[in-house]
Amino acid sequence: MRKLAILTVALLAALSAGVLAVTAGSGSSHREAPLSALDPTGDDTDVYAFVAPDAPGSLTLIGNWIPFEDPAGGPNFYRFDDRASYYLNVDNTGDGKYDIRYRFKFKTKARNPNSFLYALPGVSSINDPKLNLVQTYSVWRERYERGHLVSSKLVAKGLPTAPNNVGPKTFPNYDAVANQAIKGLPGGGKVFAGQVDDPFFVDLGSTFDAINIDMPGRMGIGTGNQGGGKDDLAGYNVHTIALQVPKSDVTRDHKTPADAKASNAVVGVWASTYRPVLQVTRQSPVASGATSSASARGQRVSDEHGEGQVSRLGNPLVNEVVIPLGQKDKFNATQPSDDLKNFGKYVLSPELAKVINILFPGLNVPENNRTDIVQALLTGIPGLTQIAPGAPPTDTLKINLGVGPNPKPSRFGVLAGDTQGFPNGRRLTDDVVDISERVVGGFLKGNKLPLGDGVDQNDKPFRTSFPYVASPAGGFDSQLKRTEPAHAPVPGDPTGSR
Repeated sequence: MRKLAILTVALLAALSAGVLAVTAGSGSSHREAPLSALDPTGDDTDVYAFVAPDAPGSLTLIGNWIPFEDPAGGPNFYRFDDRASYYLNVDNTGDGKYDIRYRFKFKTKARNPNSFLYALPGVSSINDPKLNLVQTYSVWRERYERGHLVSSKLVAKGLPTAPNNVGPKTFPNYDAVANQAIKGLPGGGKVFAGQVDDPFFVDLGSTFDAINIDMPGRMGIGTGNQGGGKDDLAGYNVHTIALQVPKSDVTRDHKTPADAKASNAVVGVWASTYRPVLQVTRQSPVASGATSSASARGQRVSDEHGEGQVSRLGNPLVNEVVIPLGQKDKFNATQPSDDLKNFGKYVLSPELAKVINILFPGLNVPENNRTDIVQALLTGIPGLTQIAPGAPPTDTLKINLGVGPNPKPSRFGVLAGDTQGFPNGRRLTDDVVDISERVVGGFLKGNKLPLGDGVDQNDKPFRTSFPYVASPAGGFDSQLKRTEPAHAPVPGDPTGSR
């Protein structure tokens, strides 16, 4: 992310926008904590929640895991971990506790363990016996009341996971094979799991090289608002779980919201990963003495399945940039309902704001009492993304299901007057880095700085139908990185910008 844009990005991450900033990872939440950096199959990198134009009566959720998948990374290509449980969570009461959860469990089989090949050449279908490594999964819908499980229903069993895109000799028509992993669900809805292009776009290189902007060999891009940035996630893949369900399946009264003002219109969502408790009892190597408690080490009381949480993600960049190093593993082990007491002070006085003002004098970024960030991301905007009056601050991605799709969306979302965009949910095209940088810079307080990272869009166009994310890059002909073409500067107030 260029210049202060990059740095702001981080701060803005706190703000929740969601891209990657000046921390030890890369991506909205790629490798954001000490322990999750050692556990890529449990690392949830991004969460998206939106109402799609072709499915206006449904909520679409997309959760991504396993950062920085190099398409050519064989022979042991990437997959979900059979030992983990992957969740998409919904809070429809505003207390930061899951009321509805969708649980995903995977099972992997090698048809021929005596072969080194992922698949033989010429795979033509998802059930083709030439596909050697096969992964399937099951889905449960769990309902909770006041934190207690009241029902668990097996929604689907033995569904196929889309394979890795090894290359054109192995998969002459990869998309035709992968699309067979799109499955309908009883009662309405769709599900997909498998490898896809990483939809997150951000300039990471300049950020981690001490905010190295406008140096020889790189074109001048101002404050990152006129293109020229390098998308360092271009060409990399992730593993995704995409779920589309009727809105009535996730609201508190099981009814479709009548409009944006309906009392049941807003829900909060997040992704999480759980592992058997014995696998998550390691103490963080960087946890401070004040946080070396059982929860900081991951020694949580096991849930109904004998598992403990090892990662979670709601708004992008919160754990990566806002939460200090010694608290990151604790954040991953705790629930959104405890965010105020555990981490509230880090949002109100984000370290990144102070760093930005030191490195870039004159920006006048507010450093303390950042209630604007708290409202935008954690408590919700009254009348738009607040789940319930008086709801506590929780790191969940809040979405108003009563707001219909915008036929002319802006990548700047709510900042540009597009109320269907981030932070009202998160669409794949929302430029959360630029949004976050501007919010951290004080946009909501009238300090409208023309910030960005110089990357405006994904390297691949998104699909117009479920699962919407782009197909993964192939291992044979993959190309990494992409530079954003230069364009006219976007002003501090992006209203009218697309």
